[in-house]
Amino acid sequence: MGFLQFLLWTPAVIVFVAVAVKIYFKAITGICKSKKRVDGQVAIITGANSGIGYEAAKELARRGAKVILACRSIDKARKACDEINKSTNTSNAVPKELDVSDMSSVRKFAAEVLKEETRLDILVNNAGVAGLRKNILDNGLEYQFATNHFGPFLLTNLLMGLMIKTGKARIIAVSSVAHTWTKTLDLDNLNAEKFWEPKLLYARTKLCNILFTKELARRLKAAGHSGIVANAINPGGVKTAIFRHARKAFKYMVMVSQIYFKTPWEGAQPTIDIAVSEEVEGITGEYWENCKRSEPSELAQNEQLAKDLWEKSASLVQLKPEEYHL
Repeated sequence: MGFLQFLLWTPAVIVFVAVAVKIYFKAITGICKSKKRVDGQVAIITGANSGIGYEAAKELARRGAKVILACRSIDKARKACDEINKSTNTSNAVPKELDVSDMSSVRKFAAEVLKEETRLDILVNNAGVAGLRKNILDNGLEYQFATNHFGPFLLTNLLMGLMIKTGKARIIAVSSVAHTWTKTLDLDNLNAEKFWEPKLLYARTKLCNILFTKELARRLKAAGHSGIVANAINPGGVKTAIFRHARKAFKYMVMVSQIYFKTPWEGAQPTIDIAVSEEVEGITGEYWENCKRSEPSELAQNEQLAKDLWEKSASLVQLKPEEYHL
């Protein structure tokens, strides 16, 4: 083949490879096959006004659950609820304000839920941010870590009593394959106390999601609460707004790669599956990809690190003695 012919063929080869890769990713995408309804159940999904959370909320509402959309913007939450209720022909979606990066907001939200609800069957810690510049909050917590880990950690603990009262509940942490990018987790540098390492910060928050889930599952078992299960999922690459605050170069890279990303509906399938599927009944402390159990990184399976992270997190969010349930 001459050089000119090579130049003419190259675009066709690139397109063929791109299409083939896209077909492959579509083929392995897991879909929730369970038809189970959840009438009468109560679910909370953080960051549910768009993306994965929105699609999960819509599906749970369609299946009969009361779904609380816990969002930083109450206006966006109201709009999302209106859309969900209209499309599902129900009034199951309910908006409530929650900024998971703000521990006082988490406590306020939890107090309202405990006052208003008599049960909690599904808790999805979905809200997350990525690609942000350094931002240490007034309480000393780093914004990305506060949003992705500390807020969900505190929220889960505050609502644990209600889930124990319910008897059976499913807790879901939306993690990421990004957790494999880091090989270390310095518990004395979670809030950039020693140094700032933006390239690995998001990865470490996602690692913490899995470590927290595993330790939570261990504690629930030890306390005899076998009806409450906790699992972490990797939704895969999904076209969402999580990188909206990232720097331009990174956002451009993400935009280019989105040809291979899942739609929000596809990305929500693992969350929905873990929330309702009969096949997940009694399974806890696991990591899931494409609606199948998967193996997280070696670091994510470090039991001592998971225990130490729990204690460190409890100290940093100032978990009070009366807020301990496990």
